[in-house]
Amino acid sequence: MIRVQPILWLLSIGIGLLPVTGAAQDHPIAIRNVHTGAAELRQQGRLTILDIEFRPGHTHHIALTHPSDSRQGTNAPYAAQWIAESPDHFLIFTDTFASDPGDTKGHCAASKTGERFVHVVALGAIPHETLSVLAGSCLLDVEPASGSPEWIAKKDSTGFVGRLRLRF
Repeated sequence: MIRVQPILWLLSIGIGLLPVTGAAQDHPIAIRNVHTGAAELRQQGRLTILDIEFRPGHTHHIALTHPSDSRQGTNAPYAAQWIAESPDHFLIFTDTFASDPGDTKGHCAASKTGERFVHVVALGAIPHETLSVLAGSCLLDVEPASGSPEWIAKKDSTGFVGRLRLRF
């Protein structure tokens, strides 16, 4: 005989968690230390959008790409990290997604590394993404070296330049 009370209790817990998982996808992730203005990532369906508020009331919305041999899915980023910036010129940051979120028994389900991408966004008159590269992936066995990605700043006579270094 099946006990109805424990089944109903488990069902109520599952139903109660549904709004939490939906809210997690809609929850924006702030990119800290951005000097240009407030910056955050938000998910809109399958699209990740960078919102940068240069000054109050002037927010730019920049669609980001995530090129990979693995399907990113519709999961939202759960982490973002500032790498480098030249105010009014560029912003470099990473975003990280859960690996294989639909497969709880997959080899990446217990991984804390996720799928990590490096983005370079031009902050000129029309802000836009200029580079997106996979920098770490549990699904594809790509693991960055400690301290990667790294921005190596170098000033020269033509202005501020530098080098973005990714090591694996």
